[in-house]
Amino acid sequence: MAKSDSTSSTRKIKLRVYTHYEKRKVHARVHVVGESYIVLGARIELAMISQRTGKVLECRTIRKIGQEVVTYQTRDIPSGCCVFRGTFVDRNDSRFNTEILYDKMPESTSWFGSREAVSREVPRPWTPLHTRKRSPGLDIACWGRTYTFGGTSLVDQILSRDTPLLERPIRAVATVSGKKARWLPGRRRVLQDDRDQVIFSQALASQSGISISTRVEFDFDGVARVDWGISSDRVVSLDSLSIEIPIRGDLAKYLYHFPGEWGGVRNVGALPKRNLKLGFRPFVWLGDEERGLSWFCESDASWINKDSLGVTEIRHEGRCVLLRINLVSESVNLVPGKHSGKAFTGFGEDAKPPALGGKVMDVLQFSFGLQATPIKPVETDAWDHRIICIGQATKGFRSRLNVSNRALDKLANAGVKTVVLFEHWADAEAYPGTPHTSAARKFVQACHDRGLKVLFYFGFLISDIAPEWGSFGKDSLILPKGGYPLFLYDPQPGQSAWRVCLNSAWQDLLVDGIARAMERFNLDGVYLDGTEFPFGCCNTEHGCGHVGPNGTVAPTYPIFGVRSAMRRIYHAVRSRRPNGLVNVHNSTCMTLPTLGWATSYWDGEQFQNIEKGVNVGQLLPLDAFRAEFMGHQWGVPAEFLYAGNAYTFEQSWSFSLLHDIPVRPLPHFYADEEDHTDEDLALTSAIWKVMDRFGRKKSEWLPYWKNKGYVSVKPSGCYASLYKHPKNGVLAVVSNQSGKSKSLTIEFNSKKLSIKGDDISDAMVGSTIVAKEGKIRLDLDYLGWQMVWLK
Repeated sequence: MAKSDSTSSTRKIKLRVYTHYEKRKVHARVHVVGESYIVLGARIELAMISQRTGKVLECRTIRKIGQEVVTYQTRDIPSGCCVFRGTFVDRNDSRFNTEILYDKMPESTSWFGSREAVSREVPRPWTPLHTRKRSPGLDIACWGRTYTFGGTSLVDQILSRDTPLLERPIRAVATVSGKKARWLPGRRRVLQDDRDQVIFSQALASQSGISISTRVEFDFDGVARVDWGISSDRVVSLDSLSIEIPIRGDLAKYLYHFPGEWGGVRNVGALPKRNLKLGFRPFVWLGDEERGLSWFCESDASWINKDSLGVTEIRHEGRCVLLRINLVSESVNLVPGKHSGKAFTGFGEDAKPPALGGKVMDVLQFSFGLQATPIKPVETDAWDHRIICIGQATKGFRSRLNVSNRALDKLANAGVKTVVLFEHWADAEAYPGTPHTSAARKFVQACHDRGLKVLFYFGFLISDIAPEWGSFGKDSLILPKGGYPLFLYDPQPGQSAWRVCLNSAWQDLLVDGIARAMERFNLDGVYLDGTEFPFGCCNTEHGCGHVGPNGTVAPTYPIFGVRSAMRRIYHAVRSRRPNGLVNVHNSTCMTLPTLGWATSYWDGEQFQNIEKGVNVGQLLPLDAFRAEFMGHQWGVPAEFLYAGNAYTFEQSWSFSLLHDIPVRPLPHFYADEEDHTDEDLALTSAIWKVMDRFGRKKSEWLPYWKNKGYVSVKPSGCYASLYKHPKNGVLAVVSNQSGKSKSLTIEFNSKKLSIKGDDISDAMVGSTIVAKEGKIRLDLDYLGWQMVWLK
């Protein structure tokens, strides 16, 4: 059987070495790329090696990673080239191979190498991890979920809210030299068992000679990062290798996969009854309205497949829906070796293996993640937060950062509880600092005087007028370069603003800057514009991208790096404001390992450019709304963003209210847009007041897809969702989604709802609605709606 060292072969850490030369000395400062939390308690052994002889010239141990500068003497080194070789040793003394990126050491800055908000604390509302060891399994329980890791499987079972998600265990399925591999249980070593993280390693061997070295890092939010090393103790042909995730068919009602597309919802909705081939998808989720399971992976860098369109399959098999990830489908020769995943070249000591023909490798390495949903309990939601944004052209705004008292009073009187000051608080777009400190503080104080919470805007862009642009800008960009070449948003100065990758050093700048802004301006939280989005990135200068089979650079979707940034932002906010808000504008992006650190999300801008006259039912089907925009199954509260002209602001409430989701009143942002701010705010305020009077928070919600027996609505295409209060009766949201104007007949089951049924009114205006034979009738236009109160 092959022996595997899971602490050295299953994961590679990327290091960025910044160097500075002074006479016959080399000064080096080492940063870990992307992921900040693994540096806690870790060290790096950094050796300088002669490239000519391979001899180690000097070695230094670095414990203050990202902050400490080490020096190497080169006076006695013969002329020639040297390289660094690093070994990363984590807090459990597990050793990892590394990949080195090089750069010139920048000028010293306060944020460079910052460990702001890098903490092992388990923040509210998550709870500490609990483990239970048993033979041959291991149970790890986090909030709301339990994962059972088995002896020969990857995962035996996952419970979400006490409901099993899997029809059978998640397994690795391999064919070796024409025969299916049968796995034998290997020893499991628990390397860490703490409140915030559990780490274990395990080796699975097979009679065919191949083995899988597995390392699992399990975090308190339910993310299980899995690193595999596939090797063999003799020369074999690995014909295929797949991960099979069999989800219960009755739970796999909806499918979401990332990335989505602007302008529609092709990537989300009811799971089709036909089998699917999706190609590589960095994030896939299957579930129902209450729970689900996601699989994610940053890239297909080490995958070996002929058919790129068939690497992700979803198949209906009896009682289960099988998510099958094909890692290898083109035969590769595995040979014993020490090349850590490198292909044999055919030169020198590698001359023999190519005689086998085809691809020849010694180790195949794969990294991916699993996370069950919902990921956390909902403490407060968008109905509680009642957010409105103050943009560049909002009524009452006068440059610079001067918002009239009258405008703020109007917001407070309407019931607004939280305001977002958009990007014009800073000169450089999305930058966490401003020259307008006094004006910004005055604005925050004026809001606080009226009981309004304040969030400042931070985003997904990097500006070419930011002070750090010269030193860090181009190395922090997402490539291919995209964004806004001419960014002209008065009162900001003219500039260019490009998409930034948080797998880069910009993560430290952003997190450190947010922490300082929280303190400097007494903020109540942050508004993040797309910050959780793991954009596909080909910038190899900061560790993204990989060379594909055709020789081109293919993108990496840096989920783990962006996850690190979002986790730090959450901690930076909550450590300063225990009830602070992290409100994320996320349109099209539901990658839960990153979005899960939001206290609420705002989704819907993908319909921005849709014009009047489209079929709204096809543009945004109700099944797509339930799957992406509702939030209940994610554990992150949702709010709908009204955008475009496919429907009006009032009409957008017709589908959002059915799902217990508010629509944020969107202020007048641009001078060439018609301003409906007053009307939209008035409508929203009226809905807030109804919900308050009725007592929504103490009500049982009975949505339209599960309230059969409580209410019936005719004709088809018309629906009612109910709130049932123990004292105040029933509040019904009735909506016409049929495509045409209709006369609706609604019949309530008075006995089941515990109401008499004779005191019925329009909840918005208070007028009486007459019931006849236990039924009420309403005339509603298409996308019309009404709130009916049965007292």
